Amino acid sequence: MSAVIASARRRQAMEAALVTAPLGLFVFVLILLLAAQSVGRGALGDDALRLWAGASTAAEGEVPVGRIVAAYPTLPFMATTLLSWLSPAGTPVPALLAAGLLALIAVMIFLSARRAGLPGAAAFAAALLLALHPGLLRAALSGPGDMFLALFLLLFCLALYDLRQRSGTVEVMNVGLALMGLAFSHPMGAAFAFASVPFLAFAVQPLLIARSASNVVIALLFPTLFTISAFSYVAWIFPGDGWSFFTAPAQALSQWAAAINSSYDGLLAHSVAVAAGLHTALALVAGAPAALWLLWRVRHRRPLVVPAAVFAGSAVAASAVAVSTRLFGDPSPMLAAAPVLAAASAIRIPVAREYAVGLIGLLLFGWAGGLLSIATLDPLALARLRPLAMSDNGERLDALVAGGAARQMEGILADVDNAPAFLLGRGSAHGILAPQTEPFALTLMFRRIDAPFVALPDPHSNSGAGDRLNIAFPLLFRDGLPDYRLVYQNSTWRIFARMKSAARQKQ
Repeated sequence: MSAVIASARRRQAMEAALVTAPLGLFVFVLILLLAAQSVGRGALGDDALRLWAGASTAAEGEVPVGRIVAAYPTLPFMATTLLSWLSPAGTPVPALLAAGLLALIAVMIFLSARRAGLPGAAAFAAALLLALHPGLLRAALSGPGDMFLALFLLLFCLALYDLRQRSGTVEVMNVGLALMGLAFSHPMGAAFAFASVPFLAFAVQPLLIARSASNVVIALLFPTLFTISAFSYVAWIFPGDGWSFFTAPAQALSQWAAAINSSYDGLLAHSVAVAAGLHTALALVAGAPAALWLLWRVRHRRPLVVPAAVFAGSAVAASAVAVSTRLFGDPSPMLAAAPVLAAASAIRIPVAREYAVGLIGLLLFGWAGGLLSIATLDPLALARLRPLAMSDNGERLDALVAGGAARQMEGILADVDNAPAFLLGRGSAHGILAPQTEPFALTLMFRRIDAPFVALPDPHSNSGAGDRLNIAFPLLFRDGLPDYRLVYQNSTWRIFARMKSAARQKQ
């Protein structure tokens, strides 16, 4: 008997390997191709650009160790830094990491669906449709931060189902660890972890809550609270500010709010938080009709309905909290919650295996609904995708080209924190005097430039308006400096070289 069981397990493992390998490889290659187009056209998201530039700088040893340890969002930054350190210069590390995470999610969904009893063809189709759902595709093109958020959202939703069924120590710790991962993967993940607190009491078995509700909630939140305290201490020791590891992405939220207000002709100017929660709820409905149908089929079985309700309520509340507090950025990353909810419902609700064909049909509808959701919850998406259909992307592409022109230059004074595309175009942080370096700080302190090269954007451009060199030297871009001459120029960027450095460069 044991030999028969072992043989059956080997066959299942071989079948899983034969299916998951091409599935994961297809998703991985597809995302790399899309990301390559985004990078080449300058359409990569701002968060992904900053993460890539910061991780490249850290991997080159240009960032103090204390700032690396206290960086936020921690998980994507650490992973991108490590991969940048291991990869050749110029490797599109964020694209590799994001593609790998999406491939991992696709494989996880397939294997979990097979264990739940879905036929092989249905499980493969479901995994492919969910992995390529517009909500997850948007996350993959937005960079590793959004993909880590999507991964931990999936782990959290699955852990909620396990917690409701058993509520043992392992299940409590799985939910707690998923919350911790959410808090340190993305600012919206931190908003989700904060907003989920009132809902966690409903995710536990009623008998356990009746005995000690507060102890259960504390146990669920302990990993997150402990990690936040540890990071605050590390940030206080190294950068000198206990809250420096978390920076509110206010600019992204302002742009999102402006786009929402323009869509409604200013009618939602005083209720943008309500609009964020409403749009998130609509995105869940339109992007996950399969989950709604499955939940309706088991509406009288609370252990199957409550976890999905807790997850959906937390996502809606997280969007409203992010907008109302202005601490966590715009709520558009919550678009990933729809395919996550659909995947968890298909995996954990047994009815799914009885209606496999109907499930695939509803997942197709959810794919189309995901496109509509992007237009409502992420009104800036079309503006970011427009460069993919154009041959020029203005300032972003100018920065990439200027960085490529500076590949052979060493000692370039540039505010790459403000314009990370310049660093990416150059391919390496080595040789750049970035804001984290001592020469850059001394330049601003003494208002004197001694670097071999100076690169800066037009102060009248979007990136140039916030450039610290333009602020400190308002006439530098137009007039240059004594003993410096212009060695490169495009429609947005200029690079000046000190005379001796220029002569040495020619030799």
